[in-house]
Amino acid sequence: MQKFTWPTIRRIADKQAEEIAHRALIMERIQAAEPIGRRSLAEALELPEREVRKAADALKAEGLITLTASGMQLTPAGHALMPEILAMCQLFSGLNQVEDQLRAQLKLPEVVIVPGDSDNAPHVLRAIGQAVAGVVGRRVKDGMILAVSGGSTMVAVAHAMSPLAQGITVVPARGGFGSLAETQADAVAGEMARHMNAACRLMHLPEGMDQETLSKAAKLPGVAETLRMMRNADMIIFGVGRADETAEKRGLDKVQLKLLEKSHAVGEVLGDFISLDGKVVYRSGTLSKDLMADKPDATRIMAAGGNRKAHAMLAAVRSHPPHVLVIDEGAARAMLQYSKETKSQDYIQEADYA
Repeated sequence: MQKFTWPTIRRIADKQAEEIAHRALIMERIQAAEPIGRRSLAEALELPEREVRKAADALKAEGLITLTASGMQLTPAGHALMPEILAMCQLFSGLNQVEDQLRAQLKLPEVVIVPGDSDNAPHVLRAIGQAVAGVVGRRVKDGMILAVSGGSTMVAVAHAMSPLAQGITVVPARGGFGSLAETQADAVAGEMARHMNAACRLMHLPEGMDQETLSKAAKLPGVAETLRMMRNADMIIFGVGRADETAEKRGLDKVQLKLLEKSHAVGEVLGDFISLDGKVVYRSGTLSKDLMADKPDATRIMAAGGNRKAHAMLAAVRSHPPHVLVIDEGAARAMLQYSKETKSQDYIQEADYA
């Protein structure tokens, strides 16, 4: 079947195409930030408020959104249409082409890009979470074990989840670090399990322990069972951090910080600090080393967003290539540019995508 492009649609029906685009964008933005007022929506989309009001009235008449004092929200019928709506947004934004380019450049099986840049628009992080939930929904099966890391992106993923299968168990993919309790892997795993109506096993251990302490802790009954499930996880969902920010959260000492600086570390993923060429330059004491120990073919889903994290994500992909990469537009366009500039084909590690 011949593919059609958005420029072709605009050429044969420009006025109607513009109206369709506005309605699709409005639904996409409502989903990411509901409830949201018309004025806030108009500012976010950089559209006149009268156009947003006109489109919103039409969408309400079709039974796709509701208009209340707290703002606009999608109806169940509107939510049901969102996979197609998001595909339309990809089409007329050209993001499907960026996905194809990035997938080829990074040699990944699947890349999913959501519109916007989470550095400038916090609601985009929620959209990333919803996109990851969609990826999980297409792949999860009854009885699976899901391992999830911590961080703000994973919090958004946890909140976007819903009951998807029976007999699911969620476990943390790493120990805790930093001062924000709600972004710890244990907390994220618990929240994800709650939204999925799933079972949950927690770790209750910090990151950064020396090997001897780690080995002793791993023998504790509760920890041992969680580690066993982590090793057998069917799906691993994890985020990416900037090396400098993660080092600060971990409270690394001067010697370690000097090593990261000397080694040009730009990213951190699952306890590994990585340089732009994908080399692990420092590995902290982490429980994540047990991931995939007993199930090396586990599905790996990496998610992050923001232009400012582009170098970190590029390094993470080169070091820990995922089966699915879920990012926002800001990160995607920057990663594509950086990848071309550094001739990434020389660095990409071949992965076994079983």
